[in-house]
Amino acid sequence: MAKYAVIGSNCFTGSHIVDAILERPDSEVLAISRSPQPPQLFLPHTRHKRPNLRFHQIDIVRAFDDLRTLLDSEKPEVVINIAALSEVGLSNFKPIEYYDINTQAVVKLVDHLRGCDWLHRYVHISSAEIYGSCDEPITENQLFNPSTPYAASKAAGDMHIATAAQQFGFPALVVRSTNVFGAHQQLFKIIPRSAIYIKLGKTIELHGGGLSIKSFIHIRDVVRGLLMAMDGGKLGVFHFSVPHERSIADIVRIICDRMNANFGRTTNNTGERLGQDQRYWLDCSKAEKELGWQPEVTFDTGVKETVEWIEANWNTIRELPLEYEHKV
Repeated sequence: MAKYAVIGSNCFTGSHIVDAILERPDSEVLAISRSPQPPQLFLPHTRHKRPNLRFHQIDIVRAFDDLRTLLDSEKPEVVINIAALSEVGLSNFKPIEYYDINTQAVVKLVDHLRGCDWLHRYVHISSAEIYGSCDEPITENQLFNPSTPYAASKAAGDMHIATAAQQFGFPALVVRSTNVFGAHQQLFKIIPRSAIYIKLGKTIELHGGGLSIKSFIHIRDVVRGLLMAMDGGKLGVFHFSVPHERSIADIVRIICDRMNANFGRTTNNTGERLGQDQRYWLDCSKAEKELGWQPEVTFDTGVKETVEWIEANWNTIRELPLEYEHKV
């Protein structure tokens, strides 16, 4: 039985990675997060009624020794790290916390794992934001140009992983994607939040008029690409994105149309977020050629699934906080 450790298992991407791994009957998952497990509606993997998932509440920053002890005891062949602070705007005002988890914790983890003979693969979830705003498709070799402490902290972690791979042959696979979305996502993210605000009759604020361009890729397509690379024994960096882009305003308009809401009466333009990049444009030809990967879930299908998930869980969702809650 293959054993995986998923650090950051409670987050949106982490929970979907756990869900995909548990599709495999010969897999065992150590789910690790600094927070207690959230309600089941945010954990798609709870649909698997099998005993080969064990959850451990460990803070990668404050209790790194506990994490190291667990990994050394369990010896997972694959360690997947999604743990990060990712709310971009807040990083401008709390940069130290972002560097603690997005950089320093990564350095500690990689430094320990590179000496572990039981490790076959380290998978790291990075971000397109490390490149800054892009005017043309960029490959995995593009120089970094971060515009926020969040992006800079993620770039620093990636650079350390690259040096470990170069100097010590560290078996790292790094995944960078554009904006992910889908059912079970945090409620403060733009797609679920827009649908919830429409149902509540609240006004959706469009920062900078919603003019920034985004490539929203369904979370299942990113996770599938990650697993394809991992199963193929691939190392290095892979991009996952979609060829279609939309402005935030267009995305909200699509959701309004689906829910029979008037876009003009539902939205309000506000000032732009500090450090907002105008556009991320990832070249995914490497994943297409080396993995045979292509995105499969259309934007409309993903939005439909997300709205249906909100509708199905409305009695619970309507009572939950709709804003990001920063945890120190």
